[in-house]
Amino acid sequence: MVKQTRSTASQRMAAQWIARGWQAVLVMSLYLLPATQAQAANITAQLDRDHIVKGETVTLIIQTDDPQQRLESDFGALAEDFELLDQRSETQMSIVNGSQSALVRLMLTLEPRKTGALTVPALHFGSVTTSPLTVTVDAAPEPKPGETPAVFIEVEVDPHDGPYYVHAQLLLTVRVFYQQSLTEAAISQPEPAPAAVRLLDEVPFQAERAGEHYRVLERHYAIFPERSGPLVIPPMTLSGRLVERRTDKLWQPSVRGRRIEVSSDQVELTVSPKPASYSAAEWLPARSLELSQTISSSDALTVGEPVTRTIMVDAVGLEENMITAPPWPGIKDARIYPDQPQGISRNDGKWVLGHKEFRYAVVPEKAGELVLPELKLDWWDTQNNRQQTAVLPEQRLRVLPSSVVPVPPPAPAVPAGELTPASPPVAAPAGETRSWNWNWLTVLFAALWLITLALGIFLFPRRGLRARKAPEAGIPATESGVLGRLEQACKNGDAGQARRALSHWLREFGPAGGSASVLEFIRHNPDQALVRQLLLLDAQGFRPGAEEFWNGRELWQAFSTWRASWRASDKNNQPAVTDLYAVASASRGR
Repeated sequence: MVKQTRSTASQRMAAQWIARGWQAVLVMSLYLLPATQAQAANITAQLDRDHIVKGETVTLIIQTDDPQQRLESDFGALAEDFELLDQRSETQMSIVNGSQSALVRLMLTLEPRKTGALTVPALHFGSVTTSPLTVTVDAAPEPKPGETPAVFIEVEVDPHDGPYYVHAQLLLTVRVFYQQSLTEAAISQPEPAPAAVRLLDEVPFQAERAGEHYRVLERHYAIFPERSGPLVIPPMTLSGRLVERRTDKLWQPSVRGRRIEVSSDQVELTVSPKPASYSAAEWLPARSLELSQTISSSDALTVGEPVTRTIMVDAVGLEENMITAPPWPGIKDARIYPDQPQGISRNDGKWVLGHKEFRYAVVPEKAGELVLPELKLDWWDTQNNRQQTAVLPEQRLRVLPSSVVPVPPPAPAVPAGELTPASPPVAAPAGETRSWNWNWLTVLFAALWLITLALGIFLFPRRGLRARKAPEAGIPATESGVLGRLEQACKNGDAGQARRALSHWLREFGPAGGSASVLEFIRHNPDQALVRQLLLLDAQGFRPGAEEFWNGRELWQAFSTWRASWRASDKNNQPAVTDLYAVASASRGR
């Protein structure tokens, strides 16, 4: 009986302890539930402003005091009425009376897409949903009658009333006027078609319109119409944000400004073709054009000595690639070698300034007076709408005889008015006696050859010590490579390339002396066939179209024949190899 009583008491005590445990769990749950609910609901959303003007931005601020809470959500629901421009976050930490707290913020910059009462929809962050918000968007204010707008664009074309010519520059001036601070500004470029456009300058300044002060950004564009007919310059659009400060509020939050978009007027022009009264072959429309020149030589030079005439063309309203050279008339008893022209385009902020230089090497062939002829260049004056002619006066130089350059064979006169290659001498009929010029050349070259041969034998031991220059860029370093270049140029009829290859061979691999002068080579060469071809090559020079008259294959054949004979003669004049060893042995025996 006692045992049963004790067992019952133990059971009662266990039941009491279990009941008390469940009671404690229930109390703790009831205690923690409000905290959990508070933590789950501790995400708020608010707008920095609830009334704005279209074009302005509003900031949606989402914040929580739980640093572990992630403020990530699907913001695609905002896209219907708002454009999301920016997204940034920040965290603020603070300690008060030893207690630490944190505040996490996510800020979204929104721009309304339309006017009216717009709703920012509820956003979901896990199990928490924010409340929807409303913002009122008013239309942008229109300027009052007689009131100038805050931002506008002016467009101006020079010349104002035309006429406008194809390929002639016209000046387009674009001015952007704005009163307040303009940020994120961008303006489209002028896109006339068909025309080339080039930005020349950009100038900021201040101006006044209708009693209002404005900041101004002025741009100058050069436009070159590419064909005649209608030319349309579409409106240029300026977009940006205008930061306005309202005077009815002492303190204002920082805002991005109101988005604005303004456009210029469309410009329509009529481009005229080249006038029928314009008589020149090359169309050169310019506001002004001037010719100038420099001469590299003094008043006197010798036969065969080149003089460089540099002609400079300066044009306003014309790019350098459109400038052409003044045509040359023929020059008697002289050869002309035009160089590659050089040019540059600059501008003075409004007009393109084209500068181009044309260089000509003129080689006199006869003693006496060398006349560098008067040159003329026709162009069209776009300011006065008439044809003008720029003139360079002739220059006269005294030419003295030369003992180095032989008298060249006679050639037909060059027709006036153009630079044409000289025609080769006409071959004499069979049985006709050779002219006294060739007889004199034969005797002269034979005597010179004997002198050269004697000097070559005397100076031969020094030949191997002749210094070699570094090979030029693009020229082979070996003799076979240079000869291959010469052969290819001769077969292609390229007189300029053949002359350069021959000069390089003469300097590096030719007869003793190391001279690259073709005229020196002619003076010391007794081979009349080769001399004739070399004189023809020298007569052609680098003139355009020389291949029509000069036969490079005949030069290569004559040069190959002479070179084989020269190599054989050069080899026969060298001491035998055994003699060299004998001299060396004798030296060692001593």
